Amino acid sequence: MLKYNDTAGFSRFLMIWGITLVAVALCLGVTLYVIERSKQTVIPVAPPPLPAAAHPSEVPPEPQDVNLFLLDSTAMRLVPVKTERRLRRELTRRLNQVVTALIQEAPPNFRNTIPRGTELNEVYIDNQQTAYLDFSSHLTDGHIGGTTAEFLTVTAILRTVFDAFPDEIKQVQILIDGKEIETIAGHLNLSQPLRLP
Repeated sequence: MLKYNDTAGFSRFLMIWGITLVAVALCLGVTLYVIERSKQTVIPVAPPPLPAAAHPSEVPPEPQDVNLFLLDSTAMRLVPVKTERRLRRELTRRLNQVVTALIQEAPPNFRNTIPRGTELNEVYIDNQQTAYLDFSSHLTDGHIGGTTAEFLTVTAILRTVFDAFPDEIKQVQILIDGKEIETIAGHLNLSQPLRLP
């Protein structure tokens, strides 16, 4: 049999044990709550700042209107089609952008006189203000031929370039894969730099 002192000691032991158990349970509950809340907390992260341009030429330019001379399907003549482009400041890069825009797909109701698939390899301008436009061989290989078609192709290139650069470019030499050519489809002489009449 337990004596009175033993019973009181046992009761005290149980009470301490119970309080300890409740304290541990509370601590565990608080810890789990904090962990769960930390998973849901979203720490706001500021977006990275835009890199500062090292040179003013690296700042994106304002959009400008450029006329691309395309074939009006109804009138069957070249007409200027206005498009918006962010042209670079450097002349050679601007020329590249304009001619590249010309050889891309034409909008509805217009036809491009340059064969689909033609690419612009390179452009450069000499100190006599002659622009050299180096096209891929698809300009000649993919051309439909005929005097009128060849005239329209060459005229579309010249009018687009001279309209965009009236003061910077005086004549245009058409090249194919880096080489001078005599003609695109056998009708016009392209062996010399060209001007518009």
